[in-house]
Amino acid sequence: MKNLMIYINPRKGFDDEHTRLAEIQIDNSLKYWRPEDILLVTNFPYEYKRVKTSVVDDDLYCTVHDKASKINTVIHLLINGLNDFVWLHDFDTFQLEPINIELDKDIGFTDYGWSPKWNTGSIFFKPSSLDVFKWLRDAVYKYKTDEERALMILTKENYNNINSRYRRLNITYNFGMRHIDKNLSIVEKPIKVVHFHPYRSNLLQRFKPLIPNYLFDLINEKSPNIS
Repeated sequence: MKNLMIYINPRKGFDDEHTRLAEIQIDNSLKYWRPEDILLVTNFPYEYKRVKTSVVDDDLYCTVHDKASKINTVIHLLINGLNDFVWLHDFDTFQLEPINIELDKDIGFTDYGWSPKWNTGSIFFKPSSLDVFKWLRDAVYKYKTDEERALMILTKENYNNINSRYRRLNITYNFGMRHIDKNLSIVEKPIKVVHFHPYRSNLLQRFKPLIPNYLFDLINEKSPNIS
């Protein structure tokens, strides 16, 4: 399995938040992954602790919604030879436990737990999911929306029988920052992945009981100006 993170920005560099998050993510990921299995894809060169970016073209940036740039980029990677089982996740989505997941479908999504709406901050996919990502990309541009709403449209309509292609995963793979108490009642434990903005001190304190001490300390070390 590969651990994939994507950041495409017309400014060709990390913003302040992602400058901090990139180092936190790599430091945390190295507890679970070999450096060569961490795939960091950007449109600018970057390297930290032997993890070096794969640089892609600027035109993968999605002008409809910036977060949907990851969909364009996954398509590009799959077309150009990515042939692994992949965990794709946002920079504010942190691994807490080893991930050993078997997926009997082409792609796995989580919802929000408290809501059946899709949360695309953490996705597992096989190379056979290329057409699903293409449908998702086309829906983003057609409906001028983000990838989560586009996915809701596709699955509600069962576009091209998409509902036979995905597995709805437990939120243990994407435990979010809203309605935490409700989600704690339904999540499979131990929680594998948490998804929150660590630079917001109120959220960091709320998640402190859920994350290992080393990750809490790492966030504080890399984000001394948390406010």
